[in-house]
Amino acid sequence: MIIDFTVTNFRSIRDETTLSLAVESPGSHLQENIAYPVGEKIGVVRTLGIYGANASGKSNLLLALRALSHLVSTSGDLKDGEAIESYQPFRLSRETREAPVRFEVEFVADDGIRYAYRVAFTSNRITEEQLVAYPSRQAALLFSRTENDTWETIKFGATLKGGKRRHPFFANNAYLSKAGNSADAPAAIRNSFDYLRQQFVYIVERARFRLENWHENPRYMKLLSTLLSATDTGIEAIGARETEAREISFPEGMPEWMRKDYESLLRYPKQWQVLFSHRADDGQLEEFELKDESAGTQRLHALAPAVFAALNLGGVVLLDELESGMHPFMAELIVKLFNDSRVNTKNAQLIFTTHNVHVMSSEHLRRDQIWFAEKQNGASRFYALSDFDKNIVKPTSPFHKWYLEGRFDAVPKIDYQTIVNALIAARSSDAKETE
Repeated sequence: MIIDFTVTNFRSIRDETTLSLAVESPGSHLQENIAYPVGEKIGVVRTLGIYGANASGKSNLLLALRALSHLVSTSGDLKDGEAIESYQPFRLSRETREAPVRFEVEFVADDGIRYAYRVAFTSNRITEEQLVAYPSRQAALLFSRTENDTWETIKFGATLKGGKRRHPFFANNAYLSKAGNSADAPAAIRNSFDYLRQQFVYIVERARFRLENWHENPRYMKLLSTLLSATDTGIEAIGARETEAREISFPEGMPEWMRKDYESLLRYPKQWQVLFSHRADDGQLEEFELKDESAGTQRLHALAPAVFAALNLGGVVLLDELESGMHPFMAELIVKLFNDSRVNTKNAQLIFTTHNVHVMSSEHLRRDQIWFAEKQNGASRFYALSDFDKNIVKPTSPFHKWYLEGRFDAVPKIDYQTIVNALIAARSSDAKETE
């Protein structure tokens, strides 16, 4: 599970920003929304929602997590001198355009140990990298690297044992990427690498995550059929037939490195056409293709594989625009599933961006599960609802109502009169041109 994630100088995030999923004061409100991956001393929320105006930087925070995963997964394969694809610094300041991007993540890997990984990099070199573990309360250094270190001078902690430590790397290779992909590396290195490489599933509006050959899995098909039929879509059953491969379409603005990641997820030897059965007035079932279903059904169908996989295996789902195409109740359903410990037994997490204030309710989310994004002078800043005075914003306060009233900021500032004046002026100009 992710405990904390810190970003500096990535896209619209100029200043050091920490997104914390740690629970400082568990209290008694919605305790079921908290997991304890390393004992009762560290509580971590299962879901976290980020609200804010369009272009406030919400998506960039999710993208930063995916960029970190991409760096760990792929930089070890770079040849000497090749560019680090996920280097995307804040471009609205001369001081940051060529400065390092910095990521730091604290997480609990599948071995049950808490780790903290820090990396800084420019377009063609790693300038700082460190991994520490917390087998107890005290941090234990596993390795540390500075800009001038080579594979021969990188420093290792005394607790890093049980395998080959020195693995040759170039300046643009993250050591964790290079060593973690080697079978003879120490277990702590491989476990950290595996977690950061495999656990993040990033979903945007028109890009779909697919489980390999999932249409051939009767158990999954039954789950999907139940989900769709139990959410008032009118669908009674689903099936699939093999079909020809189709072109993959991506949202505009998706970074090239992320497109490559998705192509590896989406391209399988077999392609499938899903068929949805509805009951006709004569009692017979009539099959429809996905394109004939509502936007909400299509969105739910697209999200289902990632949701089911995370709940079954664990992992972190990064969902941009939770509400896109769906009724608020459907968005609420997904959040509920991740918060439900009866279903979420593998400590899966959901981090999402949304404008859906229906989910922003004290019935669904705690104060520390609601975050806000806003821009100041072109740079994004983030803050939690729990930053507000708890004597004023209580655990049971009407969060969504107060947010719409502007009490927490992070809402668009609309200059209505300027828009009206521009429309009137444009109409007057058009009228003069036709005279």
